[in-house]
Amino acid sequence: MRKQNRQKKIDKRQQMNRHHLTPKSRGGSSKEYNIAIFHIERHQFWHKVFGNRTLEEVIELLIRFKRFKDNQKGKE
Repeated sequence: MRKQNRQKKIDKRQQMNRHHLTPKSRGGSSKEYNIAIFHIERHQFWHKVFGNRTLEEVIELLIRFKRFKDNQKGKE
């Protein structure tokens, strides 16, 4: 039983992926404060949607999108 539980933990860890909040290619470090742990599929989806943007750039993009959406509601 313990062996099965240990294997499940290993399998789960293998599905996880390190994401740099500020990409290494843009000067981000591999220090703990710049790393988020994502499930591998979510990590791939993040890059599909947001590309190589920093966390701050993603937040700004989402804020601008929300403002645009709110302005569209006001025009209806």
